[in-house]
Formats: sequence, C-alpha cells, structure tokens
Amino acid sequence: MRSLTTIADLTNDEIEEIFSLADAAAKLRADRPAQGSIMATLFYEPSTRTRLSFESAMQRLGGTVISCSDMRASSAAKGESLADTARVVSAYADVLVVRHNWDGAVQAMAQHADVPVINAGDGGHEHPTQTLCDLYTLRQEKGHLKGLTVVLCGDLKNGRTIHSLVFALARFGANVVTLAANGMELPQYVIDRLERDYDYALAPVAAGDLSAVVSETDALYLTPKQPHQLALFTQVDQVIQARLNTMTAGLRYDAFYMTRKQKERMKGGAANGSYPTIGPDFLREQRFQDTLVMHPLPRVDELSPELDKDRRGIYFKQAAYGVPVRMALLKFLFDRRPGEAAVGQQALRSYQSPEALGPQCRNANCVTAKEPISAPQKFALFTVGEIGTLILACSYCDHRFKVEYIGHVPSKRYCAYDHALGATVGAWLQSGDLAIFDSIKEAEELGYEPFSAGPQRELMDENEIRSAITEISRQILRDCRDPDRLLLLGVRSVGTQLAQRMAAEIEAMLQRKVELGEIEIYGSGDELKRLMPSDPDLGPLILKDREIILIDDVIHTGRTVKSALSIIFRSGRPQSVRLAVLVDRGHREVPVKPNYIGKSIPSSAKDRVRVKLRGLDREERDQAIIYTIVNPARDAQSLSGKEKT
Repeated sequence: MRSLTTIADLTNDEIEEIFSLADAAAKLRADRPAQGSIMATLFYEPSTRTRLSFESAMQRLGGTVISCSDMRASSAAKGESLADTARVVSAYADVLVVRHNWDGAVQAMAQHADVPVINAGDGGHEHPTQTLCDLYTLRQEKGHLKGLTVVLCGDLKNGRTIHSLVFALARFGANVVTLAANGMELPQYVIDRLERDYDYALAPVAAGDLSAVVSETDALYLTPKQPHQLALFTQVDQVIQARLNTMTAGLRYDAFYMTRKQKERMKGGAANGSYPTIGPDFLREQRFQDTLVMHPLPRVDELSPELDKDRRGIYFKQAAYGVPVRMALLKFLFDRRPGEAAVGQQALRSYQSPEALGPQCRNANCVTAKEPISAPQKFALFTVGEIGTLILACSYCDHRFKVEYIGHVPSKRYCAYDHALGATVGAWLQSGDLAIFDSIKEAEELGYEPFSAGPQRELMDENEIRSAITEISRQILRDCRDPDRLLLLGVRSVGTQLAQRMAAEIEAMLQRKVELGEIEIYGSGDELKRLMPSDPDLGPLILKDREIILIDDVIHTGRTVKSALSIIFRSGRPQSVRLAVLVDRGHREVPVKPNYIGKSIPSSAKDRVRVKLRGLDREERDQAIIYTIVNPARDAQSLSGKEKT
C-alpha cells in the first residue's frame, strides 16, 4: 500500500511515470480503471480546486466519491481523533484524500489507515499533489524541467506549495530564485534540507543556465552546483519589478511562481504590511517574452487580472492540469502492490525516546503538539556541518532543533552533547540506550545524574561576568550611530540571556527601551523572534537599515556566527552587524572577528568552554569554565556493570 504524504514519497522516475499517465488521460477515462472503487475526501480546511479536481478525477476514472467537505460537521467536532477517523473511514473507501491545518496531520492519519492516503495540503508543511501539477505544467509548457530557472515569489515561509515545489525542482535539476516578502523568507530548515538531501548550494551567481550576476544580493539563488564563494543574502523589496530591474539583462527566467499571503497561518501583525505584486507592466521587457506566470490559486491582489489576457499567464491552465495529473496519481496508487513501500526518501537514522519524557517538536502547529495520541514523537537523527552538530528533525513536519543533552538509559547518566561523542551516540542509538533531553531539568526529573567531567577551572566568576557585560554594553552604546536603529540579537539560548542583560544595561544608560530579538540557528522555522517589545501586532522583526549587535556566549570556530549572519542577511539588509561575545577561545575556521570581547583565553582543541548563567538550567550563579571533554562510554559501561551485579 502506497500513500503520498510528501513529495519525497515519489522518486523522479515515478513522477515521470505519473506524467506519462496524465498524458494519456483520455485513455484512462475510457478504460475506467477505478470502477468499483470509492474515494473519500476529508477536508479540515476550505478547498475549491484541489477537492473538486480530485473528485472529478475519480469519477472520470469510473470510481465514486464520498465527501466530507466541512469536517466541522463531522465527528471531529465531537473530539474524534485523527487516528480513529482514519481507521473508520478506511472501512468505507479505497483511498483517502485529506487536507488539514496541522503540519504532519496527513502523515499521522496515513499511519493508522488501511488504505492509501493522499496529502491535499497539511498546514504550512507540504502540498505534494499541487507540486505534481506545477511540475507537469512546466513540463508541458517548456518541454523539460532540468536547467529551468524558476522564481518563487511572495510568502515562502507559510506557503506549503512552495516547500514541496522547491524540493522537487531541486531533484529535477532546476535553478531556483527566491523573492520573499518581508518576514516570509524560505525557512532555514528547508534550505538546510536542500543542502543535505539534494546537494544544492546557495550562491549569488547561479552556474549553468544562469549567465549573469545579481548586481545587489537581494535574491537567493539555489543551484545544483557548488558556488565559487560563500555569500550572504538579503531580503527583497516589496515590488518585484524594482528588484528585477537591478539584475543584469542576460539573466533568463523561465517562470515566475507567485503565491498569496497565507494570512490563515499568521499571527497578529505578521499578516500586515506590503506584499509583492505582479502587474501588467511586469512582462513588457524583452527578456520576459517567454517567461511564464504561475500561481497555485486562489489569488487575492498579488496578480493583476489584466495578466489573465496574456499568453504567459498560465495559472488557469495550471489549475486545469489538476484533473489529468490527479487521475494519473490515483491510477498509479491503485496499481501499487499491497505492502509496497515508498522508496523516494533518503534513509536517516530514526529516533524515538525510550523515556516517558523526551524531546518535543518545537513547532506549535505540528500534529505531535496538537494531538499526540495520534502522532507520538518521532525524529530523524543526523549531524550537520564539519563540527558534527547533532540535529533532530521531526518526522511529521521536518522542523528541526539542536540536541543539547544526551543520556545513557542503563546507567541513568547524562551529559551535554559534544561532537567528540559522535561514535558513542551512534552506539547508544543502535543498542536502544540513547536518551535525549531538552534540558538538565528534564533529565534530572527522570532520575538521571551527570556523568563525571574532566578537570575544569574557572575562567570568569560572577563579578567578572557582570563587569564584562557592563563594559560591552558601554562600548556598544559608544559605537551606536542611531539608538532608534539599534537591535540586539542573542543567539539562543545563553546568547539570548546575555543579550537581555546587555539590553537592560543600555536601557538604563539611555533611559529608553531597546529592541531585543533572538536568533535560533537550528530552530523550528522561526529563526528570528522578537523578544522586546513583545507586542504580537508589531509583526516580524525588520532588519533593513538596522544597527544589529549579534550576541553569543563563546566564539570558537566561528561557524555558528557564520550561520547566524546567513540568516540575518537572508532576512534583511542591515546597516551594520557587529559581534559581541563573552569569551573568545580562538581556533577560528572562518574569518570572523568579534567587535566586543569580555575575555580572550588560550585553549587547546580538546578543551571546552561553557558559560553558566544564573537561572538557566538550574544554575545558581554566573560562571565561565574551561574543561576537557571525557567520553562517557567507559563510565556508562562501568556503571551498567555495577548495576547488573
């Protein structure tokens, strides 16, 4: 039994097979391969094109449809779980088509259903069947997919059609340019997955079919070839035309894919503000004469109705292709052998906590947070970067976060994760002995005690840390050109605590409030968060023309800072970015130099530096320490042996 919950459930060859079936839609209609079969449509969110095209497709294949177009009128309104709904409706139909407002909800239902389940859109996660329609449209209009240059415009953060499409375009070797509205940039976890799974790189110069350079780095290029140099990226202005005029004339575009603002997935002021639009003047330039304009619909005001008359405005044709493509998809799934598994996804180590308490997906809209009874926490576990940062990615919504603490179940011991422990973690994972915790508090509530640490000494005591924070705050204020533009950004989590203390110092000096934010390198999608002022109606942080102070506790290789800068410059064009750290321990691997330093220390590659702040992870006082990492494997083995005897 095959389900389609994400575009990764299909290989490229299978997508081509579906397209070949779509090409023969007339024959499918004549053969009526679904005669005697029933499709159930369960839509927890409104739909016009997706639901009706699926129902039309099933009927043209000779099948019948039972529908619940408004789940508020179903037993879901009485509290029935997704799991129970899937089990019950599986007995009534041969295939389920589900749309839901929670990320990962369709996958959760697929785990409990006895028939194939098709994702018709799950929250802001993915919309794989729309992607099939989009790819088919490009293939029909351009004749191929490889080497095309597709510009994705608008709300790239919340648009589920975008997330599925960008992965598929990467797999077929297309070049992608993103032009996002402010605060609606492509999520970092999507970019990271493009790099990890599809070997796509970010660069201001796209290789191959792109022959020109963007004159200002306002566009984010995703290309299947490695860039010649690393680059930082900034947001685009609100009017796409103004941005395209800055690009050199040699750059060729095959299609613009416009999306509406996904207001239903936004909170407070995030739904306000200007938004990119494409008007009738947009395609007058000679270099756009063969550029297609696509849109998954419905549109609001981001596409001018005057474009409807232009031959390049193919969004209604794009919608019409939904019927043959979905006919082909249904035929494809009906033809799969029972028990046949999807082969499209890259294999990753999976992790489920052996403890009652364990890591939780931090995406508030994930099905695991909304209805854990139907979707127990499951993760993919992998390392990223040259230093081997350990990452958990939610199996339902793809959101990811950095592993901070690990434990050994038999010995009931825990420690902070370090890249030197990679082999140990792998062994514990294989034996089922690996526990992962979000905090020290969580580990100790489960009865875990810390592993023994190597020799350590104090670098800074409470008074020294307080003095360093005060002095750095004074230096920041001294160098600030315009306090109205000042923005302190703390790197989660110790960096955020330091930023809060520095903000308090600066506010006392200025006698006014300072804007404060947090940046999360390995986060759940909202990499940039406003902390102060905390009014949700203010919308996303505005980085353009700001004087940003990036604050972290310790700088070592500089790779964390590099990642933070990439997020900053992808989200806005600040006037300046300066770096403040409490401890600089050297051993830089990228050319990054702090502007403000509390203390510089000599250290060896085996040393580790940790800043402990009062109130964070049960710390009773401020302290910076240096210690040598000790592999806990031998300690765990010894402790486990004692318990057995």
